[in-house]
Amino acid sequence: MLESVVAEKTIRSRLYNHVAPSLSELDLEMIRAIPPGGNWKDIPAETAVKSARVSRIRRTGGRTTYYGRLRPDMPSYTINTYFHRPGNGTFIHYSQDRTISLREAARLQSFPDDYMFLGSLTSVCRQIGNAVPPLLARAIGKSLGQGPAVDLFAGAGGLSHGLQSAGIDVLVAAEFNPTMCSTYRFNHPGTDVLCADLSEPKGQDLLLESVEETLRGRTLQVLAGGPPCQGFSTAGHWNYLDSRNQLVDVMLRVTKVLQPEQVLIENVQGIRWMADGHFFSRIIDTLSEMGYSTSYAVLKAEQYGVPQRRRRVFIVGRRDGDCWTPPAPLFAAVPRGARSLDALAGSDLPLPVTVREAIDDLPPLEPGTGSHETFYDPTWPVEDYQRLMRGSITFDEFLSRR
Repeated sequence: MLESVVAEKTIRSRLYNHVAPSLSELDLEMIRAIPPGGNWKDIPAETAVKSARVSRIRRTGGRTTYYGRLRPDMPSYTINTYFHRPGNGTFIHYSQDRTISLREAARLQSFPDDYMFLGSLTSVCRQIGNAVPPLLARAIGKSLGQGPAVDLFAGAGGLSHGLQSAGIDVLVAAEFNPTMCSTYRFNHPGTDVLCADLSEPKGQDLLLESVEETLRGRTLQVLAGGPPCQGFSTAGHWNYLDSRNQLVDVMLRVTKVLQPEQVLIENVQGIRWMADGHFFSRIIDTLSEMGYSTSYAVLKAEQYGVPQRRRRVFIVGRRDGDCWTPPAPLFAAVPRGARSLDALAGSDLPLPVTVREAIDDLPPLEPGTGSHETFYDPTWPVEDYQRLMRGSITFDEFLSRR
């Protein structure tokens, strides 16, 4: 008993992956000129001319999120896989002259602080940026009921973590990237992790064998997955010939064999518009042909406790004939183009979690510094979201206090 208490206190005093990416002198010169909520437009002309990219953006125009500095009083914009680069989004810390650390990005994605990411800095950025925010996944899980599940294209485990916190038992997870498999195994020791290429017949056979052996005659309640979305993302070109899009077909083939009670497919909004909507319609039609009542919803992450304005499509097919009912929002949504939460005055729902609430307790860093394991004083949290991330309160307690 004493040993478990000591171990728990040790965990509570640790902080993982609080590492700030390095920056060039030119990067630093640019971001020092950008105020909270600002972007590339705030970079002085004499500095902008030193960067070919910024000069091009100034000539031709560009998204206002480029070279953006976070606002402390708002949820962040989408955390993508390039959050270590100041020019690829709004990733500059609101008060420190650097991009957000790995742990800060994980907090903005709603990964708890005891979730450790393994691998190089670039790999960890991909693991965090590509993940389904666990609190968003938790809300989805609550809408699906409990029972055994399988997670395909599992990445670092964001979707699985959220489903498990909702009471769903993820028995098997499949992922192709070995480093992501390592992160998943470390954080989900009770799940059978299959590191295999599901685009190959051999990988699919290994998956089916693993699932059948693990289920041992039980009915699979949920087959979940977020097939790689780069082919659909607005961050790139919508190319329906992209080979990564074929992985959706893999998931449909696995569905046909395993016959789960429910199918959950997560992706970016662009999937609805690929090939003038024919690709999306084919997914719905194929599930319907298999006997699933299928519906979808676009959910806003900030409405489920995630301190981030992230939009994702969730497709759910059910074998019982009933259509899926998306989870009810728990927090107010941020209107498009809103510059402050004043726009939400009068909402019946609590205000969404802000960047300051999410990361203000974390130790300050200089660019290129930090540690993958460092000290954290358990008295530092001053906001309930921070306490939630540290594991000192439950989500239900967090929500009731809001």
